Amino acid sequence: MKITKFLITLISITILTFMHTHQRIEAIKLSYSINEREAALHKLLDRRRELEYNVAKLKTPTHLEFKLAKEDIKLVLPERWQVFEAAGLREEGARKTRPLLLTAIMGLFSLESEARATPSIE
Repeated sequence: MKITKFLITLISITILTFMHTHQRIEAIKLSYSINEREAALHKLLDRRRELEYNVAKLKTPTHLEFKLAKEDIKLVLPERWQVFEAAGLREEGARKTRPLLLTAIMGLFSLESEARATPSIE
């Protein structure tokens, strides 16, 4: 009877030890997996910042001017006869000539969006 209790206790302790060891190993595997994914995320975020910087750099006036000069493209202002006014633009001009108070009051009831998002480079 003592031997059976001893064997049952020994087997129970062995099983519990194996279960605990297995849980610790799985936790370490998950930790490694999380670290790998975080490293990949940081790498992708760095690449994104680098690409955003390159896009912003390519849009700068000095870069565009250099590119136009390199390709020998000359830009000149259009002559008066080359400019056509669109019908919708006259309303913009008329709105600018209104008194400031009237423009402010009409702005309260306009359907235009009030918030304008500007892209930011982090």
